[in-house]
Amino acid sequence: MFSEKQIQKYKRIKYTRELERFVNRVVSFFNKEDATKEKFISLRDRVFKPLEDIEKVELTNHYLIELEKFVEITANLPESEKSIQEIQKTTLHEANRLQMIKRKKSFKKDKHKKRAIENEERYH
Repeated sequence: MFSEKQIQKYKRIKYTRELERFVNRVVSFFNKEDATKEKFISLRDRVFKPLEDIEKVELTNHYLIELEKFVEITANLPESEKSIQEIQKTTLHEANRLQMIKRKKSFKKDKHKKRAIENEERYH
């Protein structure tokens, strides 16, 4: 009924949406003032559960690869020796970096476009 390409696209979209939901929930949690390590652990367990149920898909987009890395790192943060303030600072900083990657085109001026294209070609 559906082609293999359509099935792969559906799986990829489902996986990336769930990754973004995880990030959005963690960021909104840390924007509240009453964040504790215990609450963060319970939140992580609750929002990471749907990701475990979804089939992992290989991603090729730079933003999506970074998003996946962010989720893996954030999911393992509660077991670290860091305090909740350090975890919050690290998480919000990385989430901001992710948003900059996502909206990369809006952070560059047109007068630097040629240089940006050259840099991008050099790194990829």
